[in-house]
Formats: sequence, C-alpha cells, structure tokens
Amino acid sequence: MSTHASKVSTPTADLRIALPAAAVILCASALFILFPQRSAMALDAVFRAITTNFGSLFLWCTLLLTGLAIYFIFGRYGNVRFGGADEKPAFSDFSWISMMFCTGVAGAVMYWAVAEPLFTLSSPPMHAEPFSADAYGWATTYVLFHWGPLTWSWYVICALPVCYMHHKRHSPVLRISAACRDALGPRVDGLPGRIIDIFFCIGLVGSNCAVMGISVPIIAHSLSRTLGVEPTLGLQFGILGLSTVVFSASVALGLERGIARLSHLNVCIALALVAFGLFAGPTLFIVDNFTNAVGQLLSHFPAMSLWTDPHTSGTFPQDWTVFYALWMASYGPFMGLFIARISRGRTVRQIVSLGMVSGILGGWLIHGVFGGFALHQQLTGAVDGVAILRESGAAQAVVAMLGSLPCGTLVLGAYCVFSTIFLATSVDSSAYALSAACTRRMRPGDNPSVSHRFFWAFLQALLPGSMLLVGGLGPMKTWANIAGSLMIVVIVPMLLSLAAMLRSEDTVALKYPELAPRLKRLDELERLVAQLDAQGPNAPAQQAQNLAARRPDTPPVRQTSI
Repeated sequence: MSTHASKVSTPTADLRIALPAAAVILCASALFILFPQRSAMALDAVFRAITTNFGSLFLWCTLLLTGLAIYFIFGRYGNVRFGGADEKPAFSDFSWISMMFCTGVAGAVMYWAVAEPLFTLSSPPMHAEPFSADAYGWATTYVLFHWGPLTWSWYVICALPVCYMHHKRHSPVLRISAACRDALGPRVDGLPGRIIDIFFCIGLVGSNCAVMGISVPIIAHSLSRTLGVEPTLGLQFGILGLSTVVFSASVALGLERGIARLSHLNVCIALALVAFGLFAGPTLFIVDNFTNAVGQLLSHFPAMSLWTDPHTSGTFPQDWTVFYALWMASYGPFMGLFIARISRGRTVRQIVSLGMVSGILGGWLIHGVFGGFALHQQLTGAVDGVAILRESGAAQAVVAMLGSLPCGTLVLGAYCVFSTIFLATSVDSSAYALSAACTRRMRPGDNPSVSHRFFWAFLQALLPGSMLLVGGLGPMKTWANIAGSLMIVVIVPMLLSLAAMLRSEDTVALKYPELAPRLKRLDELERLVAQLDAQGPNAPAQQAQNLAARRPDTPPVRQTSI
C-alpha cells in the first residue's frame, strides 16, 4: 500500500532578480577593494551632482509625504483594516513599536545624536556664526528636524501600498513590484517589475552600507576605550562577524522570537541609557535645551523643510537635509515591506499614527538627551568634541562624549551591546526584506528560506566591509544618496498604485450608493459589497438597502477576508 504525504512547499528564490542585484553589489565591492581612493573620489562627485541638481525635488517629495501622513491619520481612509474586518493585530503595540523603531533607526540613532550637533555647531545653518548662541540653538533643532516627521513619513507611507496588496488582495509575493501593480498593470510580472525589484535590492544594500559604516567604527572605538585594545581594521571586521552571529541566532529563532525579542531588549537598553544620561548628566540644561529646540522647530518648520540656501555658496541643506531625505527614501520601501509583514490586523490610522508618534518621540528622547549632553560638554569646555571630530573623526568624538558621563566605561559597554543588537536587527530585517523580494511565491504567513536570508546578510556585510578600507563618512553618505535616488524610481509607482487602490475603495461606494452612509468604515463596506456581488450583477436596490441597514453583529451571508 502506498501513501501520499503532502509536502509543504518551501518558497524558492527568483534568480532573475537575485543574480543581477548581487552582481552589481559584488562589482561595487570589488572596485572599492581594488581602487579605494579612486572609487571614493568618484562617489563624492556623484554625491555633489545628486544633491546639487535634484535637492529641491527631494525636499518637496519629503514635505508631500508628511502631508499625506497627516491626511491618513485624520482622513476617512484611516479605518481601512489590513486583514479580516474584525481581525486583531498580529503583534502587541509594544512589540510592533519595538521592531519598527529598532529597524527604522538602526545603530545610527546614537551616533547622530552626538555627532550631528557637533557638525552643526562648527558649520551652522541659516548663516549663523560658528559656536555662536544661534549655532548652539540650531544644533539640537536641526537634529530633531532631521529625525522627525520628515523621516518617519517615508516609512509609514511606503508601508501602505505593500500592506494593501499583501493583506487585502492576498498577493502571492511580498515584493515592492507587487505594490506597483495598480500603476503598472500586468507589466509588473515582466521586465519592468523585475527592474523595480532589482533597484530595490541594490538600493537597500546601499542604504545599509551607511548604517554599517557608521555603526562598526564607533563600536570598535568604544571597545578600544573600554578594553584598551587598538581599533584596527581587524577589530572592525570582527564586529561585523559578531553582528552576523547575533543575526544568525535571530534567524534561527524566527521573526516572532528573533527580531521581536532582540527589539524588546534593545528598547529596554535604550530607555535605561536615556534615563541615565538625563539624570546623571546636566538635567536642567538638557531639558531646557530640548524645550528650546522643539519651540524653534515648531516656529521654523516650513522654512527648514524647503531651505536650499541659493544665495550663498553654503551647502548645509544639500549636505544634511537632502542627504537625510535621500537616506530615508532609500529605507522607505524596505520599511514598507517590513511593516507590512508585522502589521496584519492593523488599520491605516494605527500604522501611520503609531509609527509616526512612537518613532519621533523615541528618536527625540535619544537625540534630546545625548545631543544636549554633548553640547553642554562643548559649551563648558569639559570635552572639546569639535576638535576631536576634526582631528580624529566623528566616531572618536562620540566615544569621548559618551565616555565623559559618570560611569563612562559602563555606559560605553552598554552602548556596544545596544549598537550591536541594533546592527543585528537591522541586518536581519533587511535580509528578510531582500530575500522576500527575491522569492517567487510568498503568501501571508510564509517566510523566505533561511539560506536565502544568510546569502543577503553576507552581501550586506561585503559592501561596507570593502568601504572600511577607505574610511571616512563621505563614501557612506554617498552610497545612501545613490540608494535613495534608485528608490525614488521605485517609490513613485508605489504612490500611484496607492492612489489607485484608494480610488477603488470609492468606486465600490459609487457602485452601491445605498451603502454611502457606511463609507467611514471602508473595510465593512467592502465586505458588504462582496455579499451583494455574490448575488449577481443585478442585485435589487432593496437588497443593498437591507444590507446597509444590517446591524454589525448580524452574521453576514458570505464573508470574505480582506
């Protein structure tokens, strides 16, 4: 007697996307290994060309997305639920916020909290004099601005079309190209769709290059000061390897027990560091400095959002605001995929409002405390962070500032753990998104193969590893700008598809005007219309009226999951 055992199919890689993207990344890494200085000079020329010629466009795009985020929080589409009409969120609010925050800010948040105010203090915006009172005021204001709504709006808006396709239309793949279907039609299944996914993979690896290139040196210098070892290239490559080990453990545990638990741990460490920095440092100065910065931000937000400094030779908005816009754009589609994976059961309003508020407040806590502490040390002369920055680099300046806190060695040790976990969760999350984008079929609840995720984790470490040979912040920022430019090509059809998806919601209402009073609950409306459609194209108006008047607790004739 023969038995037939059903086998669970494992998602397989789509080599038409994975191989071209991997080839570009390998070639770029080889160029940096073989010709480090020439490659750095070429990247700098590309950076200047992008920020100078297209800076205004990127600033307008960022402001537009911020406006869209506000609209979705207060608009009538906020009640659209990704999943069944009564489905509960797959993750608790704390788990969801932890995973999103740790993935969205990665290890860069603590670095920029200290380094950016020092950069701004010595080369201030708005034509202020270096080290003046105005320069000190702008230093914290601009770091809050760059890590405020303009950052998180890229993330949450890019998540909506992916959530819609994956959880409402049950797309068999978790790809960015699938989120562009309403704009491109069946072409997403052909060459245009593959180009979008290839651009996404290259862009994400490029943006992560900046994160790893920032995180690894500062962890190395923290260990150097804590353990008394030299921050050599070997140590930095070892840190990359350690992050890969932590990532491997996270992959083995899975999304729910891996990334979620690491994110919980890191949020707790972050809160402990913030509390210690606030109360062990100059508390009153930190609170006053933060309060002043928030007030200045609120009064100057429109001008800061669109300032290009066209009347002088200054490049502050291009070097910083445009850089951040492109960096966050490069992360937007990736965050869209990741947020979609953890957001089943949530509404549009929950994703946008919870994501924006928690992300902004979390970042502002870290920047307000440690940025304020760095400015206090600089102002009082306790630590000349700007001089260290100019002579030895930003990583050494950050370590010197953090090490000047009471129990500085303990703080730096906690910071090493904090940054390593941040780096590991970032690699894990992005490897998940990259492997999902290169997987043939992946329905809700499926995961890419572990070997595929390890492959992308290796490629993500290869490019920043090659750039460590060059050193400096410039090449990392340039890669982020190139990645952001590629992602703009991806984001435009995503937004057009999102508009088409929302129009389809309104089309449903126009098809059955008797249901118009229910329009504020579009998820219920679509379920009711599905019941009418099941009765045939000529369903009487009276049936529509009866269905619209049905009490919410009345069992439907036929319910479809949306």
